[in-house]
Formats: sequence, structure tokens, C-alpha cells
Amino acid sequence: MILLTGATGATGRRVLERLLGRGYDVRCLVRNPARLGTRRVDVQLALWNLTDNRLPGGVLRGVDTVIHLAGPLHDQPTANLEELNVTASWRLADAAARAGVGHFVTVSALGAGHAVSARFLRAKADAERVVIGAGASGSMPVSIVRPSLVLARGQRWAAWAHALSILPIAPVPTRPIGLSRPVAVSDVADAIVEICARDAPAVDAPARFQLAGPETFTARELLPALQTVVARRRRTVALPMSWLNVAAAALERPGAANRDELALLACDMSGNRGTHDLEALGIAPRTMMEALSA
Repeated sequence: MILLTGATGATGRRVLERLLGRGYDVRCLVRNPARLGTRRVDVQLALWNLTDNRLPGGVLRGVDTVIHLAGPLHDQPTANLEELNVTASWRLADAAARAGVGHFVTVSALGAGHAVSARFLRAKADAERVVIGAGASGSMPVSIVRPSLVLARGQRWAAWAHALSILPIAPVPTRPIGLSRPVAVSDVADAIVEICARDAPAVDAPARFQLAGPETFTARELLPALQTVVARRRRTVALPMSWLNVAAAALERPGAANRDELALLACDMSGNRGTHDLEALGIAPRTMMEALSA
């Protein structure tokens, strides 16, 4: 039995499809089962919000592997992103370790660390730390999956590019800050399922996987590249990041640009292993064009 969080997200939906396709029994830990669509009848359901202090009774019974995908990029009305990423990860990993789960797979982000400007990446670094700590205290193997910017048609980054194509001129940062190697959501889903299918790592040696695509972009290059694929290519105007942050703050609301997300683009999310880890898992990394044309 596999316990899956984040099953209603862009990556989670694809992970779920692959798990069911391989014949796994899946229990989804979700806030709103209706968002699973027709797949809700193919899985076991357990209701849980990332802010809940306790897991539902018996949710880890019979579970061999946990895949923890849930973790938003920014604050939610009910809690800040640190609680949603760090505290929730600790609660789940600690409970899994005490229940004797054989493998805990948690999805972090390339560039996660404490010396970065993006709150999300700092929170993911803390989430990695608490999950590894819970695994060590309970003799539970842990795998850390670190994707770069994840691309899917209609997903956050592609939606931004499409929305900005309405403007006659699209804003980009003045300096070529930030680096990313955007990775196709289908490649990330394939990698996660393959990691689960392989032997778990040693308890005292957590496995780490960098999931990066074959192309590298600065933040200044990323928007025009995205627009080439999903929208109309527009002329760009270079603006200081401080101005872009002011604009994001003015637009900040659910579904719109967000300063926490904008901060990600100023960070290094390229990793240092290129496409090696995807290829080692038997996956041929897709380009941005391939990722967004699927």
C-alpha cells in the first residue's frame, strides 16, 4: 500500500495515474476527495489538511511507502508556507516512522537551502531536515526528490506566460539573475514512481535525486522561452526586481502573481548534476517544447 499526499495537484495526478497503472494499491490523503474526479473510486481515501495536528486514525495501517507531494509555494489563508511545508512534513514523517513505514519519499525543490532569498526554498530545506530526522529516529529510509521548475501546460509558470502575452510588452528582470532547468511534470511523475519501485536506501544514507531538464534558463530568458511555446511572443521590457516585486504585491491574490513565487526565479534552481539523475532512472528528459506540447 502506498500513501500519497498532493494527489490532486499537477504532479500528484500524474503520479496517481502511474501508480494505479502499475497495479499499486493507493491511499490518498486529501483535503477534498471530489478533486480526484473519477479516480476517487479507485483509491482508498483519508481526509487530511496540512494544518491538522493529527493524522486520521489508521491511515498508515498497511502502508509500505509514503509519497509526500503536498506543499504549496506560498502562504494560504489557513497557514503560512513554513507551517504547510515544514510542520506538516514533520507530522507525517514522524507518524510514518513510528508506524514502521519502509520508505518515505518527499518532494522538495532544487535550490533548497537556508542561504537563499526565497522563503519556499528555505522552507523546503527545513522540511528535508525534519523528514530525515524522523527517518533516522525511527529507522525509516528516506528519499529526497528535488525537481527544478516543474512544467505542465496550464500549470503555474505556463499560465503566467500566457497571461502576460495579453500585454503589448512583457516585463523581465533587468539582470540575468536566477538559473533553472525546467523539467516536464511527466518526467517528475515517472521518476517518483520509479524511485518507489526500486529498493529503499539505507536508513543512515538518505537518497537524493535532482530532477532537471536539458535546457538552462536565466529568469530573464525564461518568460520569452515560455511564451514561444504556450502563447504569443511579446517584446520585453527590463525592470529591476524591486519594481517587479511591487507589481506582484499589487496583484497578489489567489491565482495571480505572487512575490514568493517571483523570488524563486531569482534563485539558482539548476542543480549540479544536469539530467544525470533522470537518465539513471531510465527517463529521457523532455525539453520545454516537449513538456508543454504534451
